[in-house]
Amino acid sequence: MTITLLILAIQRFLQQELADDTQPVPPVLLGYLPPNTSVNPVSPVIMLRPAEGEGDSDHGQIQIKLQFGTHSEDDTGLIMLLNLMERVRILLLRQRVLEQKFVVDASWTWKLDEEHPSAFWRGELTTTWALPQIRQEVVL
Repeated sequence: MTITLLILAIQRFLQQELADDTQPVPPVLLGYLPPNTSVNPVSPVIMLRPAEGEGDSDHGQIQIKLQFGTHSEDDTGLIMLLNLMERVRILLLRQRVLEQKFVVDASWTWKLDEEHPSAFWRGELTTTWALPQIRQEVVL
């Protein structure tokens, strides 16, 4: 449930913050792209995917991958992709705490897909989040 609350918090945050931009607000989707045809691609788009996590009795953390996609018949798709990825990275690092409980680590990685279908540009930003500590309620 905590992971679900985190990705929903990221989704709400990005939808709100990106609405302030002069650019069109891309849909921020959870998991996967909806069924689509190449005639009308969803572009630009951001997808949130929990990747992996770990923890112990003191703390937990999870990696959330933000996957980005743009569509363009020329290199403007690459520029749109890089600008969107950078805008999101800056927004998250400026805020750092979402809903007073989810904290993003200052470290991050990003990459572009080396192979991509014609006119589709894809990239990925990996973030690490601290999860709220779960306290033992039953004393033995």
